[in-house]
Amino acid sequence: MPWIHIFNILILVNFQYGNGQRFVSQSCKIFYDISPTSVICDVTSGDTWCLDSFRELMNGTKKSYLGDDQFTLEIECHGGGNISIRQPIKLPGMTSLTVRNCYITDYYDYDFSQEVSSIESVLQNLKFTNCKIEYRSLVFMNHVQKNSRKLLAYEKCQISNTLRTFIFQNSSIDYYPKRRPKYTRKELKLKSDYHNELRLLRKCSHDNLTYVEISSLNRFSAEVRVNDLLQNGIFNSLSVINLTNNGLERVPSSLFTDSMYQTIDRLSNVDLSRNNIEDISFLYKYFDFDGNLNVDLTRNRITELSNLDTNKLKSFSRLRNEVNIRENPLICTCYQKLFYEFIAEINDKKWRQYTYLKSMQCLDQESDRNLKNISEFSFEGMCKKTHSVVCVKEGTFERYKCSFIGFTLVLLTIVFTCLFSKYKYKIKQLYRVKTTDQCHCPDNPKCYDAFISYSSSDERWVYDVLCTKLKSLLPDINLCLHHKDFIPGACIAENIINSVENSRYTLLILSLNFIESEWCQMEFQKAFHQTLKHRRHLLVLLIEDIDFSLLDYDLRFFLQTYTYLKYSEKLFWQKLAGTLQMSKDEAKTLSHSTNQVFNQLLPPDYDSCV
Repeated sequence: MPWIHIFNILILVNFQYGNGQRFVSQSCKIFYDISPTSVICDVTSGDTWCLDSFRELMNGTKKSYLGDDQFTLEIECHGGGNISIRQPIKLPGMTSLTVRNCYITDYYDYDFSQEVSSIESVLQNLKFTNCKIEYRSLVFMNHVQKNSRKLLAYEKCQISNTLRTFIFQNSSIDYYPKRRPKYTRKELKLKSDYHNELRLLRKCSHDNLTYVEISSLNRFSAEVRVNDLLQNGIFNSLSVINLTNNGLERVPSSLFTDSMYQTIDRLSNVDLSRNNIEDISFLYKYFDFDGNLNVDLTRNRITELSNLDTNKLKSFSRLRNEVNIRENPLICTCYQKLFYEFIAEINDKKWRQYTYLKSMQCLDQESDRNLKNISEFSFEGMCKKTHSVVCVKEGTFERYKCSFIGFTLVLLTIVFTCLFSKYKYKIKQLYRVKTTDQCHCPDNPKCYDAFISYSSSDERWVYDVLCTKLKSLLPDINLCLHHKDFIPGACIAENIINSVENSRYTLLILSLNFIESEWCQMEFQKAFHQTLKHRRHLLVLLIEDIDFSLLDYDLRFFLQTYTYLKYSEKLFWQKLAGTLQMSKDEAKTLSHSTNQVFNQLLPPDYDSCV
């Protein structure tokens, strides 16, 4: 039996619950025969464990119970127990903190007192499992107003720079209040300025961190957490990034980029197993990275390796890098010829890391049930048969091609003649209306100064920041927005086309949310075509850092060819307002000069465009 000292204490904690104070019962055990000494606290239903109170307790009793030794702390909640942990997480001598099954309050609150700041942190391991962490936006805004400078350093780094391992497992953030808080204009400006300063800060140096695990979260939370951590830090010792079981359909944008290889130069393993990734097109190796990197993609949804994927796999796997695609539902198809040739090349001297592929099985494309070894698949035998069937069909078509085309033209001519005879009066009427609407009337300028194209996930920033700021800089600006200007009952595509064509500019709010939206992509295509016809129509506002490799060809081409505005730039608002104001001034000048010309050309009895 280990030597255990048990202490049960009632501590008075100054939490405000109505008009009273609350007593919190705690039960902790100290295990002396474990090195380092281990402290285990059980929090039962109805109890609240508090880090601040525990720190006060340890300050008075640590010498008696622990001496000057280091210790680890484990907290486990039962039946919905709550714990309070304020940042920074510091206890004298604490090297490890593990929290299981708890509802955590005050995690996004901060203690900037001299007493806490003076404690030298020796925390090396931090782990949260099956926890829910409360986030109160009002607490955050209070610190932005009062402790902005001190808060910036903590927010930028995300975690303590003394950590060696950080594990965030099957846990989530509980936002409070549930509805979006209503900020005053002053608070919005403070928040905007704070985030701008946060972007400009230098990256944090995590010299000791070797292992990061963000697992069993939902897809969105996992992407945000890993991107916030990796994009804001330099990791001189990090070797493992574990993102297993997050439901990821794509790889987070902070991975497999030049920036990743430059800031994590000792990376050896990226675990992406048990997700929903369907291809390996994300693979990329920085030319100056000389480490050996293993990427685990087991138990995903990869069904085939296209010729492009195979080339990426071979390029990535030089110098003993490896991609593990075991336990994926591969299908033997005729569209992966290079993959079969690659498998044939594998031996003890070449591509040794992929010898497992020879024993992997795939589903026969001709049958939903037959499994066969990939190495036994005969591309020549199976795919020639497929090509021969195609050739027979193509030969039959070539033989009767002229007859088929002639018959189709005759049929179309008959149909068109019948339709024209039946609806000729309506066609004439529509033609008159159309030509009348397109009359170059001098009094018919663009209806809007700008149409704002954005993802619904970014509407809070659009309404609270962009529109508010533009209205203050250009009081008479007329903006076209989805919620107020789209015609109810009309087709969405029609609304988009009308909004783009009736606006002098289209402001495209580019973010990761925008990339994922099909309607946003359609709005870009329409605005892009307007830019090709009429210069300076589309203006892209980049509100967060994005890996351009995620963009489709047209959008990537636009960003490489035309100037865009970055929200992080110091003169962002001046440039945006200046561009829109210049457009309004040019429109007024053009309208005035055009009026004079038209007054000379039009007959005296011509009053307006019908």
